[in-house]
Amino acid sequence: MADQVVARPTGPSRLERWFPIGAWLPKYDWRSSLTPDLIAAISVAALLIPESMGYASVAGVPAQIGLYAAPLALIGYALFGGSRLLVFAAAGSVAAVSAGVITGLHPHSQSMTVTLAAALALATGVVFLVGGLVKLGWIVNFMSKAVIAGFITGMAIQIIVGQLGHVTGVEESSGNTFQKLWSVLSHISSWNWTSTAVGLLAIALIFTLQRYLKAVPAALTAVVLGSFYVAIANPDIELVKKIPKGLPSFAVPTGLSGATWATLLLGAGVVALVGFSEGWGAESAIASKTHDELDANQEFRAFGVGSIGAGLLGGMAVAGSLSKSSAAMTAGAKSQMANIFLAGFVLLTLLLFAPLFQWLPEAVLAAVVINAMWGSASPKKVMKLRHDDRIDFVLGIITGIAVLAIDLLPAMVLSIIYLIYRVSYPGRAELGQDEKTGDFEARHWMSGTKQGEGNPGARAVPGVMLYRFDAPLVFSNAGAFKSSGQQILIDTAARGPLPPALVIDFEEVFYTDASGAESIRGLKRYASGYDVEILIARLHADARQTLARDGVLAEIGEDHIYDSVHAAVAASTSSREPEGMGSGR
Repeated sequence: MADQVVARPTGPSRLERWFPIGAWLPKYDWRSSLTPDLIAAISVAALLIPESMGYASVAGVPAQIGLYAAPLALIGYALFGGSRLLVFAAAGSVAAVSAGVITGLHPHSQSMTVTLAAALALATGVVFLVGGLVKLGWIVNFMSKAVIAGFITGMAIQIIVGQLGHVTGVEESSGNTFQKLWSVLSHISSWNWTSTAVGLLAIALIFTLQRYLKAVPAALTAVVLGSFYVAIANPDIELVKKIPKGLPSFAVPTGLSGATWATLLLGAGVVALVGFSEGWGAESAIASKTHDELDANQEFRAFGVGSIGAGLLGGMAVAGSLSKSSAAMTAGAKSQMANIFLAGFVLLTLLLFAPLFQWLPEAVLAAVVINAMWGSASPKKVMKLRHDDRIDFVLGIITGIAVLAIDLLPAMVLSIIYLIYRVSYPGRAELGQDEKTGDFEARHWMSGTKQGEGNPGARAVPGVMLYRFDAPLVFSNAGAFKSSGQQILIDTAARGPLPPALVIDFEEVFYTDASGAESIRGLKRYASGYDVEILIARLHADARQTLARDGVLAEIGEDHIYDSVHAAVAASTSSREPEGMGSGR
């Protein structure tokens, strides 16, 4: 019989993994998707253009810098990103953090501030690209919802308070959010009441249109009417500085010292953390409806390309936007082609319509920003934590207050410290088998430095000990993994004869490094002193490669690797020698 040729399974090529447009652009259905994508681009442009100008004011740069950031950021993400609908442009969170980083460098002029903003966008892109190359995507599993919720809420309130001076015509004072709010309220006698009226009417108009006439572009309508009023009545109120007509130039920021670039890279790490938190949350929410399969490492690289594009056009740092992405989905967008069209509309605005913004009141632009941040300023997300985890709830409150009372950067330091703490002391548990369901659940658990009793229905399985580790096994938590495993052996020995096997559930250990591999070797050798064998269940491919490379897999034995906890338990409790399932997960 002739040899049969077995077709090899095919997956995305390396080009498609790194350059996803190679997968969708040649297949783009111009007949059925072109019109919906074009209409969606027009709809989102009506929201993105005024919001980008407003976020530029939050970052402390001229309004056009927010527009300069959009074209290449949108195109860059469209080429490399995994979400079909994510809109990648200026965002309130990264604008606020960017302002903190730039202010800390004490720029001596507006032109220097603009240069630093573009350089920060470039530096953020480099951080994202490096993160994607070294596969830091796993970090999304350790972004504390409590810290992020508290940070976003506090940041949104801070931005809203920062816009009150533009609405009332009062010069913004220095200090924290509470001091700025008191400064505005205590100088009520100095308010420009025309500006205040224009700002309040713009806020009321935007909210009203969004609630009752959703088809009308609320922010753009407020901008057009506000500008029309100024052109006709010429009131004594502050206007947005004239936006230069024409396309932005393509250049790398120059004139910065090595020390300045080093500082920018440190700040870029914080900007990237904030931007990815917001962007990943946005595209995850969208993916729940579009069913996109997202790869965090790919998204790091896509965010990096988009951020570098923003910086090269002289723009500011950018992020994925849930509000604009949701607007694109509502408008019927089918693919990232909508965002490529959107980039074209932004360039067209700069080329043809920039002079029209000379009549735009700062109060109206502030109203656009206040409206954009209003939903994020709601404490609902933090309050929901009260029912889930009291510690997380308190941490969210503390983070929000820290943002308001101190600043954004110290609050992010708190987030990073908590992230390191979470990675260093992740969840660990001694498992038992539930008498009713047969599932393996925690009998005793440890999270951080806390520990407690688990499911009362989970009973010890005769002849085996069960241990679960709920995190990637890396240098920062390798000690915790080994010590917790040793403690299970010690505690079990204190209660009676030791079972001959310890099964370790590695479902959550989707990555390990050399330190993690060494901790597994150390635990195996420690267990050998008790005549206990180590069996591993649900070993992921990446972790398996590391263990094989470091020789740990050979020490444990391929026949001690199982596809499921049930299989490992069945093998270890049978009268025969354990036989591994062979293929790790």
